[in-house]
Amino acid sequence: MNCLLFGLCLVNIGCGGSNEPVVDETTEIDAIVTAVNDAAGSEEMFKELFVGGNAPEDRNKYFSAIIEPMGTPEVSGNEATLKIKISQGAAEEEGSGAEESEEIGSGEVTWTLQKEGEAWKLKDAPLP
Repeated sequence: MNCLLFGLCLVNIGCGGSNEPVVDETTEIDAIVTAVNDAAGSEEMFKELFVGGNAPEDRNKYFSAIIEPMGTPEVSGNEATLKIKISQGAAEEEGSGAEESEEIGSGEVTWTLQKEGEAWKLKDAPLP
């Protein structure tokens, strides 16, 4: 009997699965949030992260920020919220983004995300 159960387990593990990795909502949301800083170096990339392309005007502040997700997002249907820790970073001297660091506050904020089609996008991403 034990051999039969072991054999069934092997069949379930080894057959019929897809080779594509499964990305859960938490991983997808964290990826969007952690991409904000780098994406802020390009107006086009920054707008792509926001619902309807409605990104904040002060993207250089996001380029200067250290953005850290805290915990796991709370997902309810097509909306999610996530607590974020913001602290002062330093923008690169040369590059596609800000030419110098913008002063931002430090603290914890809550960001809201919304599904646009099948993709999570930022709806509201305040800075302290």
